[in-house]
Formats: sequence, C-alpha cells, structure tokens
Amino acid sequence: MHEATTMIRPDGDVEISQEKIAQFKPPECPRCSGVLKPDIVFFGDNIPKSRVSRVEAAVCESDGVLVLGSSLSVYSAYRIILQAVDLKKKVAIVNIGSTRADHCAHFRISARCGDILRQLQTVL
Repeated sequence: MHEATTMIRPDGDVEISQEKIAQFKPPECPRCSGVLKPDIVFFGDNIPKSRVSRVEAAVCESDGVLVLGSSLSVYSAYRIILQAVDLKKKVAIVNIGSTRADHCAHFRISARCGDILRQLQTVL
C-alpha cells in the first residue's frame, strides 16, 4: 500500500504512485502528434526572450512586485526581484516557508496564498 501525505509543501511537491506515473500519457497535438504543452515555462525550460522583455518592462512600470507561492529558487524568477530592488521598488512575498528573496522583501507573510487572497478579496 502506498501512503500519501496531505502536508502542503512550499514548492508544490506531490507524492504520486509509480502505477499512476506509468499510466500517464501526455496529450498529443491533433495536427502533428507532438506533445501538447500549456503556455507556461516548465522547470528547467528557458523563458522566451519576448516574455522576459515584457516582465522587465512591467517591473519598470510597477510600484512593486508581489510574489505569491514561489520559493524563487530558480534564477529566472529571482532576477525579477533583483531588478525590482535595483529600481527601488517594493517587494512583498506570500509563501509557505522561506524564499531566496526574503532579504529583499519589504513585507512578508508565511501563509497559504489561497487564505491570504480570500481575505484580500473581502477587503477589496
């Protein structure tokens, strides 16, 4: 029997049985039969340069950066915070557990994002 945990982990790690992993089949493109992927950047993939440029521009135009549910372990995410700090922008972090940018944060909450966002929604 495989036991699982309901513990919430900062980086979203999950426990999946080997049986479920073996049964998984990624969806195929109906035109080329290639693997379909959502329009996100997976861990280890490169961020498209056009997206990096848009993020850099958004940080320049913003009053600050809000980090929700990320340890900022990968440099591609951490460098956004470094840019904000260089530009004297405010940085706020909501995450369970520590992050790579805790020393940059003007405000930090160690909590579940869903709980905080629900409370924020009632205020707004």
